[in-house]
Amino acid sequence: MFSTEPATVRRMTFSNIAQTSRRLIAARPLQSCSACHPGDHEPRPILRSQLLGWRITCPLCGDVLRHSAEHDRPSPFDRYRGAALIGERLLDDEAERGVRTWTSPAEIARLLLMRRVPRPLPRGYEPWRFRVLGAIIPDLDDVIERRSLPTPASPILPLNLRPALLAGAAIVERAGPEMLKMLRANMMGQNQARFSSAIDEIMTPASRSMASSQLQLI
Repeated sequence: MFSTEPATVRRMTFSNIAQTSRRLIAARPLQSCSACHPGDHEPRPILRSQLLGWRITCPLCGDVLRHSAEHDRPSPFDRYRGAALIGERLLDDEAERGVRTWTSPAEIARLLLMRRVPRPLPRGYEPWRFRVLGAIIPDLDDVIERRSLPTPASPILPLNLRPALLAGAAIVERAGPEMLKMLRANMMGQNQARFSSAIDEIMTPASRSMASSQLQLI
């Protein structure tokens, strides 16, 4: 989809996006495909995929997306590429087509970005650095930077870190609800209570769905 309209008009084209995925839509272009969006056109049209915070590849040609406004930084998560592509497909299916498996992949991604408490505490412990995702993708703890972390106002990870989140979402989705229970042990205090409340909301519909499927087999 092409658009040169202002951002307020452009966002109207996302009215069919799943509610859980809307926080992952950027207000301005974050990325582009060098093959499908060459830089020799002015003004450059805005592609839908430039605003989607769950994508790492171009939906038109499959090439890797590049940052639109800064120098590309290589991703340290290349070995998770296969899982990341599965995660990208899961989030895209939910957002664009309303297709889920046992729960919302976007909600899984949100939970994985909550803070965790590593054990034993490392020397020079910085609470902001450690996220639940790091319990699945240990490489994350060493490369994460404060400015790259998502916030309520800017919840989208930069492209070099995004494969880790997508891979984590795919791993949890495949493992099922029990993995969320295991991840809860990585948290403490109010954060653990919020995480528990969130996974209870996720797992109740999942349990009902599984029970319904079992009844159909009787």
